[in-house]
Amino acid sequence: MMNMLAQAGGGVNADPPLGMTSVVAPYMPVFFAAFFVALAITPIMRKLAMANGVVDLPDLHRKNHSEPVAYMGGVAIFLGWLVGVMFSYFLPIHATESLQIGEMTVAFPVSIILGAAAITLTGLFDDVYGISPRVKVGGQLFAAAALASEQVGIKLVGNSLAVLGLGGTPEIVVYALGTIVIALFVIGGCNALNLLDGLDGLASGVTAIAALGFLIIAAMVAVRGLQADPINIGYVLTGDPARLVMCLAILGAVLGFLPYNFNPASIFMGDAGSLLLGYLCVSTILLFSDTASRALLLVTACLIVFALPITDTALAIFRRKMRGQPIFSPDNQHIHHLLRRSGLSVKQSVLVLYGVASLFAALGITLVALELRWRYVLAVFFVLFAFIFVFAYKYGRLLAIREQQAAAQTPVEPAGDPQASSENAGANPSNPLPRGGA
Repeated sequence: MMNMLAQAGGGVNADPPLGMTSVVAPYMPVFFAAFFVALAITPIMRKLAMANGVVDLPDLHRKNHSEPVAYMGGVAIFLGWLVGVMFSYFLPIHATESLQIGEMTVAFPVSIILGAAAITLTGLFDDVYGISPRVKVGGQLFAAAALASEQVGIKLVGNSLAVLGLGGTPEIVVYALGTIVIALFVIGGCNALNLLDGLDGLASGVTAIAALGFLIIAAMVAVRGLQADPINIGYVLTGDPARLVMCLAILGAVLGFLPYNFNPASIFMGDAGSLLLGYLCVSTILLFSDTASRALLLVTACLIVFALPITDTALAIFRRKMRGQPIFSPDNQHIHHLLRRSGLSVKQSVLVLYGVASLFAALGITLVALELRWRYVLAVFFVLFAFIFVFAYKYGRLLAIREQQAAAQTPVEPAGDPQASSENAGANPSNPLPRGGA
């Protein structure tokens, strides 16, 4: 058992100790399986969507693509991710050192798979038929309950209470608080990606960058665990395999879909994809809570990696509350809308946000690499979000004032831009409000 990683990655008694590439290498089949399945299934989903009228219709207001674009890309992402995860069950090293849940040892938390299926079905129903925000939140709560059933993320609360000197809190209270935290993470993550999904390739590319950041952090955690455990050195410690598999499956599935989704997109992921990717990202973050004293540091660092969707969502909630609007009401004041109105093309706007997401990922990775104490990482987290929030709010307000002044002087009809497209509206033209990212 102890020699399996050595055979796959370079030897038990390797000198120097195993590096990150040696830890990740045995799991690379997960990436390739997810990538090729998503790459092959995406055009099939496109044909199926076009044949059944599951398309995003242009309206020349928030959605400026000139022709109907197929939905159901999210189904391809889900199937690619699922095949990648299932493939991990056939990797000997993963089956050997797997997550211990109660009395049962499994290679990957079944609750994550169950939640991903529920989220994808919820989003797919919204793409095809149109459902209310409450029903969508219900699907997300079901997925959160599935995670709580296997205690994925519950330890985050226990570790937090221990840091605050409340380590003697009754277990039932910890579990109840943990369930609430999981629900907030899932709802927040799902809707954060959904709101960001407004330009061709934006949400999928940002998710790929975040997944890569999570993967690097997971590899660093695994390597340090190996070096800190001289008895078991030579194989990935309990908990690490699930994180590595999760990151590689997300990365492979998204990169297999992205060529079809980049501007000009031939298929959109729809709510089925954006809600799913948000759920998978926060599930990955919650998996880092099973790292004892380092849980708070790692979860906070991963939230920084995921900072772009979080920031855009926080701005949207604040903006709509200030206007007295429901938080689910759509508008065209998101960060990507501001970039478009500043004169950038769709591709330029997306590439700028890729760069921003990469900076966030690099910052989160650096904080873990430096092994800073959690309080310092938390300080960076709050300062970073405060700066971005205030800057984006001021910039958006300035653009709004300029547009009002221009409209007062020379009213014009909104013009369509055939390059731009939005993945945020519903396929059902009878629905008066666009669905998906608002």
